[in-house]
Amino acid sequence: MRGTARAFAVTTAALALGLTGCSAGAPADGRPVQQAVPKAGEETKKPEKPAGPVTLKYWTFTPPEAALKKAVTAFERANPGIKVELRTFAEADYRKRLPKALADDEKLDVVGLPIPTMTRSVANRLRPVDDWKDKVSGGWVDELEKNAVKQTEKAAKGGTLYSVPMGSNGGAVMYYNAGLLSELGLSFPKTAADLESVVRRVKKEIPDLRPIVFSGDPRRQEELLFTIASQSHPTLSDELLADDRPWNGPEVVSALTAYRSLFDRGVLAKSGLALKGDRPAELFRSGKALFLVDGSGRSPMLSASYRKTAKISVKEIGAGPFPTVLQGSKPAVRSTAEVGLAIPKSSKHVAEAATLIEFLTVGEGVSDWAGDLALVPAREDFRIDSSVFADSEGKEGYAAIQELVKDGGSLNVPDESFLERVEGDVILDVAHGRITPKKAADRLQEEWSRGE
Repeated sequence: MRGTARAFAVTTAALALGLTGCSAGAPADGRPVQQAVPKAGEETKKPEKPAGPVTLKYWTFTPPEAALKKAVTAFERANPGIKVELRTFAEADYRKRLPKALADDEKLDVVGLPIPTMTRSVANRLRPVDDWKDKVSGGWVDELEKNAVKQTEKAAKGGTLYSVPMGSNGGAVMYYNAGLLSELGLSFPKTAADLESVVRRVKKEIPDLRPIVFSGDPRRQEELLFTIASQSHPTLSDELLADDRPWNGPEVVSALTAYRSLFDRGVLAKSGLALKGDRPAELFRSGKALFLVDGSGRSPMLSASYRKTAKISVKEIGAGPFPTVLQGSKPAVRSTAEVGLAIPKSSKHVAEAATLIEFLTVGEGVSDWAGDLALVPAREDFRIDSSVFADSEGKEGYAAIQELVKDGGSLNVPDESFLERVEGDVILDVAHGRITPKKAADRLQEEWSRGE
């Protein structure tokens, strides 16, 4: 764990690099300047004294503002020469505003970057991480999950790292009403056969209760398909996107067949495909469903304090991997590095911005924002404080999700255009039984080749 004393040392080391606004005066708040602690073999450098506080402009869309404010407050307390002006946006609004702000050279110092969907479009407005990572302690980027870093590199053409991954998300996982499952005397299902048995019992004994709710949005169904595929072939998504395997190969046909079997057997109701957006989660949170299939971004429900604040009627919520479908397969998810922290070229406070990014990605700031549970932190050794949870179901559920997301890092960024143009509709046609898995795979390959 990186301590507060180390944070002071990082700040003064950054100031010693000749930052804008630094001169030989005392800090504005009157606090003494801390001496940087040199590493073995390094020459001791005499830090310069800041003439006054530097203010960093930090824009992002996640984690939520309340969680980030806690982390920013801790950062400012540990780094008295740096102030942070934080602005958070709704994601849809942010995707429009950030590219425009960067194109207009607005004086932003740190930006949260939607890694899969925006890296390539704004990379020319960002400083490569190699240009600024050594302005704080050496080697700190190595403390991040390697899969998350590699995926962030691949998000840009040429494999240049333009942001430092803050956290990842994955799907699909399965949340459950722990109290109700216990009342039924049932355990969390490990296989599709187990889940089918639970569904049949719920339909018989509690006909007004939906056994499982899920989103029929193409994106969520694609995640479910590749969750099933990853259970048997963890690298299939990467291999398809890298053209190492055809879309109509046996692995894809097998995954589509297993996916369709869940609807054919009634494990998942075809009528459930009509649910969109937040509606499945609303049904689950109000106690009208036993299970919810969704991404790891729903993990805040595992926190008792969040359930109270959000007025969720279900008192105990647990989580686990989506049950395995094919024999011999293992629990898995396909995860994605969700948000990275980047420094725009327009920033005039690069070293201070780098200090903030290090604090939020591998430093003590991770504990401050991660308690929200919206992201699985990219810091390799991070474990959430157990005080976040009021029961074992929440604690164990989050631990399971965290391991799944960290183990399931996809090294290729999903092709959003192909999903929207072809793949989503084909997957839904398979679920509805309108097309066979083999014909669906052939169509995917045909359209993929045509797009290339």
